[in-house]
Amino acid sequence: MANHFQYLLLVLCCCLVFVASLNEEGKLILEFRISLIDPGNNLGSWNDMDLTPCNWNGISCNDSKVTSINLHGLNLSGTLSPSVCQLPHLTSLNLSKNFIFGPISENLADCRYLKNLDLCTNRFHDLLPTKLFQSAPLKVLYLCENYIYGEIPDEIGSLTSLEELVIFSNNLTGPIPRSISKLKRLQLIRAGHNLLSGPIPPEISECESLELLGLAQNRLEGLLPVQLQKLKRLNNLILWQNFLIGEIPREVGNFTSLEMLALHDNAFTGSPPKELGKLNKLNKLYIYTNQLNGTIPPELGNCTSAVEIDLSENRLTGVIPKELSHLPNLRLLHLFENLLLGSIPEELGQLKQLRNLDLSINNLTGTIPLGLQSLTFLEDLQLFYNHLEGDIPPLIGANSNLSILDISSNNLSGHIPPQLCKFQKLIFLSLGSNRLSGNIPDGLKTCKPLIQLMLGDNQLTGSLSVELSKLQNLSALELYQNQFSGLIPQEVGKLMNLKRLLLSNNYLVGHIPPEIGQMEGLVAFNVSSNRLSGSIPHELGNCIKLQRLDLSRNRFTGNLPEEIGKLVNLDLLKLSDNRLSGPIPGSLGSLSRLTELQMGGNLFNGSIPLELGHLSALQISLNISHNALSGTIPGDLGNLQMLESMYLNDNRLVGEIPTSIGDLPSLIVCNISNNNLVGTVPNTPVFQRMDSNNFDGNNGLCRVGSYHCHPSSTPYSPKRSWTKEGSSREKIELAGNWVTIRHRKWSLQTQLC
Repeated sequence: MANHFQYLLLVLCCCLVFVASLNEEGKLILEFRISLIDPGNNLGSWNDMDLTPCNWNGISCNDSKVTSINLHGLNLSGTLSPSVCQLPHLTSLNLSKNFIFGPISENLADCRYLKNLDLCTNRFHDLLPTKLFQSAPLKVLYLCENYIYGEIPDEIGSLTSLEELVIFSNNLTGPIPRSISKLKRLQLIRAGHNLLSGPIPPEISECESLELLGLAQNRLEGLLPVQLQKLKRLNNLILWQNFLIGEIPREVGNFTSLEMLALHDNAFTGSPPKELGKLNKLNKLYIYTNQLNGTIPPELGNCTSAVEIDLSENRLTGVIPKELSHLPNLRLLHLFENLLLGSIPEELGQLKQLRNLDLSINNLTGTIPLGLQSLTFLEDLQLFYNHLEGDIPPLIGANSNLSILDISSNNLSGHIPPQLCKFQKLIFLSLGSNRLSGNIPDGLKTCKPLIQLMLGDNQLTGSLSVELSKLQNLSALELYQNQFSGLIPQEVGKLMNLKRLLLSNNYLVGHIPPEIGQMEGLVAFNVSSNRLSGSIPHELGNCIKLQRLDLSRNRFTGNLPEEIGKLVNLDLLKLSDNRLSGPIPGSLGSLSRLTELQMGGNLFNGSIPLELGHLSALQISLNISHNALSGTIPGDLGNLQMLESMYLNDNRLVGEIPTSIGDLPSLIVCNISNNNLVGTVPNTPVFQRMDSNNFDGNNGLCRVGSYHCHPSSTPYSPKRSWTKEGSSREKIELAGNWVTIRHRKWSLQTQLC
């Protein structure tokens, strides 16, 4: 009897366990999970043995009913199942920052109580589901950073409860629908980085609750609608990088709540309206990179909340208003690349919060205001490419964490201030193309954070200090065109991060130290126009990243090392006007990227190596003139199809001119004068265009049509043009060799060579 009772009890318990299994909402969530892939087992707590899903990761309940699913950033992939919409009380679904792909099901509209839907930062690839916009309760719709395409449907006007619409970084096209005017509760629109086109509809002004309008990086065109002034709550207007035109309307002064106005990278014209001065809540004003002209309105000095003002890269004229000094919170002032005149107002020294000041590339005159040296927060000062004169303020850098100073290309004189790196924050210093004199101050030689030190084209003196080798972060050292003397210290090899070492046009003597070969990251090395002597160290061949090597106009002797042929990234090699001797190494034929080779004015002897005909990228010049080369001109030079200038003159070459050279399609100059060449100059169109001076000084050489000259009996027949045989004749443009580095908005101007 007892055993029978125990058996019945066991059966009853099993029935109770079965009855108390996972509830219906839990089963729906497990069904939703089937279409997801969870490599990190972040949904491991979703257990069908539980009674309720309310304790599962990402699930929130209210009164034991599932109201929210938040799976943000769980590294999930797979597809989105609409079965989740069968949860009768679900109000929030967040699947953002995952890798979920496929379409967005229109059945999501069946989530009848859904108020917040966030699918941002996934891989959804689909049209915007029209049916979704009929889900009236939606307050927040985030679909940003996906691959959603097509137009925004007119049905968006049905989302009358919508407060936030975030659809940026997709592939949406077409116009912004005018039905958006029905969204009276809409507070935020972020639809930037799409392909939206057409004008900004004035109907947006009927979204009376709107606080942020973000439509940047689209293809919107036309005028800025004046009707937007009706948006009394608007605090952020972000329209940069579109095709907007016309003047910035004066009505912008009626945007009384505006805190950010970002209209940069458009095509606005006219003067900045003085009504901008009415915006006393404005923090950030960005209208750079437009076509604005006229003057900077002094009324900007009334924007007392301004923190950042950027009017750069326009055509603004006139002077810098001294009223800008009335902005107590201003941290950034960028006016560079305009047509501004006059002096820098002394009053700018009153901007106690100023951190970034860039007035470069204008026509400013006068001196640098002394007050700038007292700004305790100043980090970035750029005034390059102006007409400033006088001394650099002597205490600049002594009172702030100065990290960037570029005042190059002015008419500044005097000495380099000694305390530029007092707080060891300076990373970029460019004082080149001025009239500075004296030595490099000791404070710079021990400025360990320094990355770029550019002092070229001044009147600086002294020697290259061994202490410079302690600047281990240095990537650019430019001291060219000064009056430095003495030796290149062997310790320079310790600058392992150096990419540019430019020491040309000084009075340096001695040898190039072999330790230079330790600088394997070196890209540009120029010591031309000095008084260096000795042999070229073969260790240079270790600098395999070199692109530009200029050792010209020195007193180097000996043979050219074969190891130079290892520098396969070279595009420029200049060795001219030295006393180098011996044969030209055939290893130079390995320099397949070389566009210019200058070896004239040396004592090279022997024959011209056939390997020079392998330099197929040579375009600017091949110059081996004024040497003691002998033998014949190799026909392989006819392979240099891009070459424009060839100088073989003033050598001891013999034989005839190869016809292949006369067939070079790009050749403009070919000087072979003052050799011992014989025969007839090939009667090709290339040579027919050249002046006879290019062939003088060869007693056995004559041109067709000249006295006592008889052409070959074989008439000239042009070759098939190599450009018509599938080759792409791509010329390499080397214009100026200037590189501009801007980190929004740095303007770090560096000269490569």
